[in-house]
Amino acid sequence: MSSHGNRSAARIGGALGALLGFATALVAAPLPSAWIHWRYWRPIEVPSTDSARLAGLVLPQDVYLRAQTALPDLRIIDDSGNEVPYARYEREGSASSRDLPTEILEYSYAPGDYTQVVLNVGASAPFHNAVEINSPESDFIEWVSVEASDDAHTWRIVEDRAPIFRFRRQSREGTQTVHYSTNNARYLRVRVLDGDRKFLIATAQVVYNTVETPERSFLEAEIVDDPDKRAGENAWRVDLGTPALGLQEVRFAVNPAEFIRAVEISTTDDGSTWRPVAHGEIYRFQRESTQEERLRVDVPGEITGRYWRITVENGNDAPLPGVIPSLYITPVHLVFEQQPGRSYRLLYGQTLATTPQYDLAQRINASEEDVAAVAPLGAEEETSNYADPRPWTERNRYALWVVLGIAVLLLGGSAIRSLRKNSVPAA
Repeated sequence: MSSHGNRSAARIGGALGALLGFATALVAAPLPSAWIHWRYWRPIEVPSTDSARLAGLVLPQDVYLRAQTALPDLRIIDDSGNEVPYARYEREGSASSRDLPTEILEYSYAPGDYTQVVLNVGASAPFHNAVEINSPESDFIEWVSVEASDDAHTWRIVEDRAPIFRFRRQSREGTQTVHYSTNNARYLRVRVLDGDRKFLIATAQVVYNTVETPERSFLEAEIVDDPDKRAGENAWRVDLGTPALGLQEVRFAVNPAEFIRAVEISTTDDGSTWRPVAHGEIYRFQRESTQEERLRVDVPGEITGRYWRITVENGNDAPLPGVIPSLYITPVHLVFEQQPGRSYRLLYGQTLATTPQYDLAQRINASEEDVAAVAPLGAEEETSNYADPRPWTERNRYALWVVLGIAVLLLGGSAIRSLRKNSVPAA
């Protein structure tokens, strides 16, 4: 190799060495003294900017294993050690339902064809998209069609086939709500497509439902068969490693089959005392050319727990073939104001920290959050100059008990010597 090639290689090697040294120094760099009680941190690898802007990150799931439950110890600091306000949000979605005035104009039966109700929603009907059918029948599965009209003469199909069902003998309430395309027609014609008998309908209620789909992310966790499952159950257990992770949804993969099954989801913090927190039904069935399917159960967002149990109740039916549950959570987003020339770190793992109060969440709106610059997080680092924030007595409980034990022994020995001295008879 020429001397020129040797010099080039040396320069490249020197540059790589300098970069490695810089990276090593950054990793080993202690936190400013105000933050030494935070045990873990990650660099926020946000691209540089020439002007102030919003930047946003999504918490990795392993942060939950180190942070407090409910995440009150999350902090963002810049390269000068200054605390940086952030806004926290989760896209939980939303759902609302508004009942509309509903009058039954007709309730009839066409033998061999259908049972029919005609509903009047009013002359100035607002938009609507569902009808709830209240039947006194306890066990049934029926198909329903819905037509809409502005004058009760010309009808248009807004839902051609949708199921309603209930199996109270198996403790399954099913669904009695039929959804259809949103419209503001005054009249609805609802037909239960069973011509063998008149289907009993006590009332029918037209409603307007609005739904915003929640954001979900797959939760990586080991799901194992429950060794204590009873006959007639598919059941699993999972240890999330921390109660900080709030489970929001369980989805099921099931081999091709027709079924309707009740599902119960329970949780516990001690691994033994289970409390049910969610119930639902999963199903797949086909009538003629239409297939209906629902393979998920929602969990209320405020529920947390380390250990979870998922049960599919089969009754007297054979266990579902090849059923596999998967878990989903709502990801947590943090948004902060990035300044030119600054670098940032996310801190967590402070056992005594309380939830910070910032006004940033009130100063920005959802559309601004959505367009924030993406700020990936680097690998987790442990604080080199970490100091446990707990009092000495709490950090050294065993040592305190040893000291107390020694003190008791010394006092006991002193008392025994005193008793012996006092018991010696006078000469």
